[in-house]
Amino acid sequence: MLYKKLIRDLSSHKLQFIAIFLMVFLAVFIYVGIGSEAFGFDQEVKSYYNETNMANVWVYGDSFNSVSVDKINNMSSVEGVERQLSLTAKGDMSYDPDVDLRFVENNSVAKYYPITGSKLNLSDEDGIWLDDKFAKAHNLKVGDDITLKFNGTEITKTVRGTGYSPEYVFEVPTKSIVPDYRTQGFGYLSHEAFPYDIQYNTILIRTDENTSKFHDDLDDVMDDYNTFLSIENHGSHKTVISEIDQHMMMADMFPIIFVVVALLILLTTMARIITNQRTVIGTLKSLGFSNRKLIFHYLSYALLLTVSGSILGYILGPLLLPQLFYPSMSEFYSLPYWGPGFDISFIEVPIAIIVLSVLFALMAIYSITRESPADALEPKAPKISKLRFINKTSLWQKLSFNLKWNIRDINRSKVRSFVTVVGILGCTVLLICGFGMNDGMYELEHWQFTGINHYYSQIVLEDNASSSQIDSIVNKYNGTKVMTSSIEIKHNGIEKTTTLQSYNATGIITPNNQYENPISYDNNSVLLSIKSAELLGVDVGDKIQWHIYGQDKWANSTVTGISADPSTQGLVMTPHKLDELGINFTPSTVVSYDRDIDENLTGISTVNHVDDLERSWDELTGVFYLIVGVLLVFSLVLAIIILYSLGMLSFIESERSFATLKVIGFKSKAIQKIFLTKNLFLSIIGFVIGVPLGLYVLRIMLDTAGENYYYPNTYSPLSIVYSLVIVIFVSLAVNLLLSRQIKNIDMVQSLKKGRE
Repeated sequence: MLYKKLIRDLSSHKLQFIAIFLMVFLAVFIYVGIGSEAFGFDQEVKSYYNETNMANVWVYGDSFNSVSVDKINNMSSVEGVERQLSLTAKGDMSYDPDVDLRFVENNSVAKYYPITGSKLNLSDEDGIWLDDKFAKAHNLKVGDDITLKFNGTEITKTVRGTGYSPEYVFEVPTKSIVPDYRTQGFGYLSHEAFPYDIQYNTILIRTDENTSKFHDDLDDVMDDYNTFLSIENHGSHKTVISEIDQHMMMADMFPIIFVVVALLILLTTMARIITNQRTVIGTLKSLGFSNRKLIFHYLSYALLLTVSGSILGYILGPLLLPQLFYPSMSEFYSLPYWGPGFDISFIEVPIAIIVLSVLFALMAIYSITRESPADALEPKAPKISKLRFINKTSLWQKLSFNLKWNIRDINRSKVRSFVTVVGILGCTVLLICGFGMNDGMYELEHWQFTGINHYYSQIVLEDNASSSQIDSIVNKYNGTKVMTSSIEIKHNGIEKTTTLQSYNATGIITPNNQYENPISYDNNSVLLSIKSAELLGVDVGDKIQWHIYGQDKWANSTVTGISADPSTQGLVMTPHKLDELGINFTPSTVVSYDRDIDENLTGISTVNHVDDLERSWDELTGVFYLIVGVLLVFSLVLAIIILYSLGMLSFIESERSFATLKVIGFKSKAIQKIFLTKNLFLSIIGFVIGVPLGLYVLRIMLDTAGENYYYPNTYSPLSIVYSLVIVIFVSLAVNLLLSRQIKNIDMVQSLKKGRE
């Protein structure tokens, strides 16, 4: 009999139960779906690292002989050593791409991973194994020839295969904000392919020891290196870890909104059902049903909805969400395989939802089961308003009937009103995050290409360009020389790999603060980007140590200002300041307002135009807009479910009151206005509270974007306006749909119903 009653109750309150089911489903779907995507990415990266024997330490120097390798090999913690000659060549093809060449000795550490063609052949003097994405961007296939230039040398090699490298899971962009495989790539070659006597300048090491401790141990056995790079500071690895952390954070944060809303709707709905079924419960108790049976009966409502919603979300989340993200992510990250992952923590949210739903349902049923059958058969005493003292105030007398009615109604149904506010608050948070990320991406591009950099052309110089050639280019195009170099910074025992930029204060590049306003920059300036300052714990006036990669000399500098840059983090200072520190200014580019640059001039390697960089940026930011779309869809679903389910519950509870108003002469339109006013008021309250919370959550999300990116700290007011319009529009649409039922209220039947 109780089973039939369960089915009948589910049918009678299907809208509320469907809402609970959907909330639980979405919470588990998002948590497990995004979690499996992030864990899958993490697990595939680790598997790929293990399969290719990824290095966790890189040592750079002028020349490493076999003695150096033997010294490292003899260290007890070392599991593998590989010598390479690393250099950057220029591809003789469209876009004049930079190609990192690796002349490898045995390919035993950080091994090349073939995708097409043959495996890497260490005795092949004529072959090259290219970056698969670079090859596709240039339509290069196995058997094609490629010509590369470096240090005045030109070599032509035949493509033997294409593939990936664990050192280039994320190819740190060199000419744009995001990787552009038309302008950058890598190639692996045998040491036999180098045209001269090879001088290895890189040693890759795999150690089972902590990299900081290994650094100390290495200093005890060799001193002929100038740069030590741990995997924690490796550009590709840092970006991958940041991406995983950001997705993990999204998986943890967003389901909270759906879980809270689902549980509050459950509590509201169960309280409503049990209040309406007092007589039924009293009758069942009179017929001999024990309290235990009745408690289990009502708990089964919560169990049925939450267990079924959790199971469906648990199954569909890993199946659908990773497949939604992976195609876009694979544009940025190079992995041979992609697949969802699993972690035992995935079961925490479903279990928490089920346990909490049982507790909430128990809260609703427990009090009535303690009553005797005779008491339970009596109608529940109506609630006594605690606002009666307000009724006597002059202010209350001045309020309109509409306002008085809704204040009383909100006071009578506090939980339902609270759930509506929380639901709209959650919807607002998702909308603010979605629109804010969209703003952040636009502002990042706008800030980069117009706020900081004002040039139209970036002239990339040849590595062996002479001073006279560079000066000639500068004079011809009224350009500014720019030096960009990788550096290592130390402060308070923290070491970070970052970038040095050096140029004169000509106005063509203007350092900004975090509010996108220009800051003072002259020959005494030593500016540190805000992202690097936060990571190192540096403030204005602090002293830092830094050195250029490949050079032994460490410099001591006092930070004079904190700058902000969306894509380049590190130090900024003038050539004059570098000279004071005894460091040679070696420009790698010249930037100019001139659009018409002759690329055939001696000393010019290639020319990047801002228009091309912006187009490249637009093409490669699809994954961010995908996340924006997902957030907007979820926020709309949340708003519609919340407003419709709670609006329906509000209408059912107020039906007798509306019938009374109709009996005493109120028109349907006047009653509709009362109904709409309350729900719009609650929606606006939820929105107002949700805006600052949404901005806070958005800032957290943007701050986890990785060490290389800094998102602007400004948001368009239009995003808040758009969010408000959506909230009001959805609220109006849903409540207008519900309020139409007011015209069809059967006054006789409604007035027969007992008031809660």
